[in-house]
Amino acid sequence: MIREALLQIGEYTAAGLYEEQDRSLFYRKALGIRRFYENCDLAVYGGERLYPSGAAAQKMHVIPHYYHGLGVRWSVFAKEESELAERIRRDFFAYQSTVPKEHTVAGDMYTHSIPHYERILAEGLLSYVPRIEKIADRDLREGLLHVVAGIECFTARCVRYLVSVSADPALIAALEKVPLHPAETAYEAIVAWNFILYLDNCDNLGCLAKGLYPYYRGENLIPLLENLYDNLDANNGYSMALDSSCPELTVQCLIAARGKRRPMIELFVDGDTPETVWQAAFETMKSGGGQPAFYNGQALFGSLKKRFPDIRSEDLGSFCGGGCTESMIAGCSNVGSLDAGINLLLILENVIHGHLCACADFASFYGIFIRETEAVVEKVKQEINNSRRSRAVYDPLPMRTLLIDDCIDTGTEYNSGGARYNWSIINFAGLINVIDSLWNIKKLVFEERKYTAEEMILFLRQNDAAFLREMIRQKESFGKDQEPVNRFAEEISRRIFSMTKSGALCFGEGFLSASIQFNSQAAAGMGIGATPDGRAAGAPLCDSLAAIFGKDTCGPTALLNSITSLDLSRAAGVPVVNFNLSQRFDDSILKALILGYMNGGGIQMQITYASKEELLDAYEHPEHHGNLIVRVGGYSEYFNRLSDPLKRMVIDRTIQGGM
Repeated sequence: MIREALLQIGEYTAAGLYEEQDRSLFYRKALGIRRFYENCDLAVYGGERLYPSGAAAQKMHVIPHYYHGLGVRWSVFAKEESELAERIRRDFFAYQSTVPKEHTVAGDMYTHSIPHYERILAEGLLSYVPRIEKIADRDLREGLLHVVAGIECFTARCVRYLVSVSADPALIAALEKVPLHPAETAYEAIVAWNFILYLDNCDNLGCLAKGLYPYYRGENLIPLLENLYDNLDANNGYSMALDSSCPELTVQCLIAARGKRRPMIELFVDGDTPETVWQAAFETMKSGGGQPAFYNGQALFGSLKKRFPDIRSEDLGSFCGGGCTESMIAGCSNVGSLDAGINLLLILENVIHGHLCACADFASFYGIFIRETEAVVEKVKQEINNSRRSRAVYDPLPMRTLLIDDCIDTGTEYNSGGARYNWSIINFAGLINVIDSLWNIKKLVFEERKYTAEEMILFLRQNDAAFLREMIRQKESFGKDQEPVNRFAEEISRRIFSMTKSGALCFGEGFLSASIQFNSQAAAGMGIGATPDGRAAGAPLCDSLAAIFGKDTCGPTALLNSITSLDLSRAAGVPVVNFNLSQRFDDSILKALILGYMNGGGIQMQITYASKEELLDAYEHPEHHGNLIVRVGGYSEYFNRLSDPLKRMVIDRTIQGGM
């Protein structure tokens, strides 16, 4: 039998999946997770302040993972085990997204989420058992009880191991208590937060300072926070959110992030943010980690509340971007982040080559582009819903059903709509390419008649270098704060970002627009020919909402004013802005620039401090720049880990100067 064969090769998680084959997928996954925690390798203790620490490593091929509930290292199954691997794939990985692949820029039904750390700290996981026992669905109820039992066993195993290696007695005492029972001190709270992070496979830290604050008594938590951050980074985790509701602890969280790649910190600021927080933020940025990014809570929360009026006002205070920066409410969200990514430039290319020559005026051409884009968006929405329905049937997630409200209290599995908030984020990629391309078509073909439609198309097909240089050098373009272009950009962004407002979402409130490129710009542009914004054939798409390289030549204020001319209020998903600064930039000027941008409606800004010389030297001599970290389309990454096209993209950004 398959279970015995899996046990013989030490695949306890997979064997658990086949103990009770007549039960539901949810129950079988939950039982597999229990068997994992009863038998998994324990992390080696190396004297760290927190346990576990470091990269999670397992000999088992089938392990828990937040995305599918299970993660499988298919490539390491031995040849003689291939039939077992294929059986697992067939039985537990039937779900496949049906979103059109050409419109999955930066995401394809990908779902990040954030455990309800605060509730677990306050109540303890064992307090969840009475609520679980009230669930009517037998498989859901008994499956969740298996997961809790597995965690209880795992915690006891960790404590016994730590005792056997004479670990720090305070750490042992804390893990004898948390996360199964409530935390009482800041130390216990961080130990529990770290332990939950590993249970959730290290996706996101949530609202860390706010969550720790009830336990904080003024002590120095920086060394513990540094260990926590390193654990997140070692497992390729993502972000966390900070605000100024507890400034002393926020400052410690910022200090602990100096020089680190992760977590990607989302810092909410406004005119009332204490100077100590600003100063800590700027010093952390200059340490080279790309942290923090700056967020406008008033604008973002207002947009979310307007889009989804049923969001509880008190829950907005627990906002935390999942993954890179995708909008969600920590502890109670199942957000498709990103469910899809519309390749706007691909649509425009098809419209140019298929319709430009037949259009008598720009209005006709623009109307075709909008209609074609609307048709793509509607098709993508349909396939998101189809994929969500399929996922609910074939891809239940026991651990997230346990850790995220309100799944237990409604007796509903996470992927079947159990979380309190369920919405879908659709990324719009290439928006600035489209704005500049449409502007040049409008001006040069239909108004000034410098080129016929046939001539422009010919130059594009030839990837004509002289023509493309001329397009780059046009006096009017996005990023220069020119009123006609700004009005044009507002119109286009409003029309496009509004396309997600209509349409019902199964298991959820609806769709949100975003512009988050992650590291997808290069791949998304490879199959697209030259475009009228001056982009060469095969070149990357624009860097989220930043101006096309070589066009942001009028200074940082002009660039940010151009960005705020976009209808950002309709892109609460979030709209990402990358900003490269010279280290000569004065802190007081930067603070004023950030606040001015946010007063104008800007929602997010992330900053990389690096000179052109340093970036070029890192490109030529990577061995000398192993710790150079840059911001790329919503996330931070070591420069040396980027693909060659992405390295060139970062180098090509304008370094904004200032004194």
